Amino acid sequence: MGWLGRLGIALLVLSLAGCGPAVVGHEETCRVEGTQGECEGAYRSIRGRHLLEVVAPSIPAGEAVEVEVQVAVDGGALRAAVTSPSGEESACVARPDSPERLMGIATMGDSERLPIVLEAVEGRRAVGVTYMVAWAVAP
Repeated sequence: MGWLGRLGIALLVLSLAGCGPAVVGHEETCRVEGTQGECEGAYRSIRGRHLLEVVAPSIPAGEAVEVEVQVAVDGGALRAAVTSPSGEESACVARPDSPERLMGIATMGDSERLPIVLEAVEGRRAVGVTYMVAWAVAP
């Protein structure tokens, strides 16, 4: 096999490696009491955009929910965002040694799930991700 063939195989391997899972190693623990709760979790890595859906029973779809999100990373940068019923977005970006916190109003999604967008930015991969999400129905 010539150098052109070896180059083609190397490029194929690299492109397939980039198509791997968007999230690796997710763990989560939640405590829920009626229309409020708190989840803590971690990912070994997140590549690209990921939708974290926190199970929040007893809250109807479309309801406004007060949310606090705390995120930290060991490497890379991670953007966390929630969207309110009016379409307004609240977001923050965590970097190593610079954990972030956002407080905002989110819209309850379908199937009793509260959607929170986590997106690796500035290099497209975040590693050693930890998070906490607390929520309660907005008054």
